[in-house]
This record gives sequence, structure tokens and C-alpha cells, in this order.
Amino acid sequence: MAKAANLEEVRYTQGSLVYDRLRADVISGTLAPGQRLTLDMLKERYHVGVTPLREALYRLSASLLVTAEDQRGFRVTDISLQHFKQVIAARESIETLILVDSIKTGSLEWEGRVLAAHNQLKKLPMYSGPSNALSPEWMKAHRNFHYVMLSGSGHFFLEHFQSILWDHAYRYRNILKPDPLSAEVLMRDHDQLMEAALSRDIEFACVILRRHIKNGSAAVLRALAAAEGEAGADGAPAQTLRSAY
Repeated sequence: MAKAANLEEVRYTQGSLVYDRLRADVISGTLAPGQRLTLDMLKERYHVGVTPLREALYRLSASLLVTAEDQRGFRVTDISLQHFKQVIAARESIETLILVDSIKTGSLEWEGRVLAAHNQLKKLPMYSGPSNALSPEWMKAHRNFHYVMLSGSGHFFLEHFQSILWDHAYRYRNILKPDPLSAEVLMRDHDQLMEAALSRDIEFACVILRRHIKNGSAAVLRALAAAEGEAGADGAPAQTLRSAY
């Protein structure tokens, strides 16, 4: 019994590790949009067997980062202007809904966590390196700030969907590498969002959050529109952008 339990624990741990690595490779753009995900290729890449790979692929297909194709296996989900607009619209709807409840029901302990997350974010430079890429530390603190801001609600399912939408949004940014965002504009949004939330000003907080999401996605929208325009320059409609794999 103990041996069987240990084997099950190892299998679970291995499956979770494969899922984390595969998810990170999809979000980072290392695995390109439209790329076929054959089991042979993935076994060689991650050095694991078929069972944890299948589990990871089905988990990712549930979040729509990977698409399951009947009788053809799996493929990294394509990107498109239409899809990104849907991601942003869903983020606005779901995050404002959670924010309203978070402000209404958030405790003093929640207020303390919001302040701490905001202070941590404000300390970090937004960009790093000669390429002027978003700093990984800043991106982690940024996501944490928004998570903490919404965490007063206790809406488990809504928070789950919000997390999936963030993965999709980050994936677009990583793949397209759009023009740099204005650190000053985004930090002003963070300051105002925190102040509105802690003063329990629901209406203003929702206005700021919607504006913040639009500010953060504007450069990606421009990059997608330009890319799809180039892809369709030969006269064919550019529905999706994908790799040639």
C-alpha cells in the first residue's frame, strides 16, 4: 500500500512539473502558435513518458492554451486579433465583477495585503536589459498586485477564470513583443486603483481598472492589427497567426 501510494505521489508530482513546464513554454511563445504537439516531440523535449504528457495536454486544453484536434492530437492555440479582443473584453467583465465584491467584503487584513503588494510593485523597475523587455520580477509583482486586489472577494471560480485570461494576455505580449508600455501611466493606474479600493469607492475603482486593462492592451492590439494586415497583404483574409510547424 505504501509503495503504491508513493508511486502515485511521484506520478502526480511528475505530471504537475510537466504541466508547469509546458504551460510556461506556451505562454512564453517558445512553443509557437499553431505548432503541432506530437507526443514524440514532447517526450524528447521534457524527458518524460506518455501518461504525464497526455495529462498536461488535457489540462492545458481546458484553459484553451492548447487545442485538441479530433484524431490529430494537440496543437498550440493560434493567436488572432479577434481572440485577443475577446480576452480583453472578458478580463474587463470578470475582473470588475470580482473587484466590486472584493471592495465590498474585503477585510482589514485584505487592505494590508493590498498595501504590501502595491509597495512591492512600486519598488521594482518595469523594464530590464538593453532590449527594454518587461522585467520578470516586475511582471510577477504586477500579477500579484492584481491578484491581491481581487482576493477579498472569495470568488474561487471567477478568480480561476481571471487567472486563465491573464495567461492568454501574457502569451500575446510575449509572442508579439509590442512597443513598450508607459511605466508612468501604468503606475498612475496602480496608485489610483489602490486608493479607490481602500477608500471603498467602487465606481471609481471599476473605471480605473477598465482604463488600466485598455492601457495595458493597446500596444498588443496595434501589433496584432499590423501583423494581420501584413499576413493578409496577398489578398487572402488573415484570420489567425500561426507558425509553419
